[in-house]
Amino acid sequence: MDYLIKSANNLIVIEAKKGDLEKGFNQLAIEMIALDKYEDNALNLLFGAITLGDIWRFGVLHRQEKLLTKDMNAYVLPADLERLFSILLGILELE
Repeated sequence: MDYLIKSANNLIVIEAKKGDLEKGFNQLAIEMIALDKYEDNALNLLFGAITLGDIWRFGVLHRQEKLLTKDMNAYVLPADLERLFSILLGILELE
């Protein structure tokens, strides 16, 4: 994993890739599953993001259900910068 951002309430795993978003998302999924086994906390959701630098896509691991969902939206910089930061801050502020 390239980055792990933690707040008091949540965390985000970020995987930075140079090429393919789909292959990168598969790697992100594996990292989130491994983190699920490593993190011993009460968080029901683990959030992740895959980025090519100018393109971002998000995923969520529902820990109890062992279900990984992928946001089908891609956020492109600089056009979606405000929305991207809103998502990142929103995840970190969730309770």
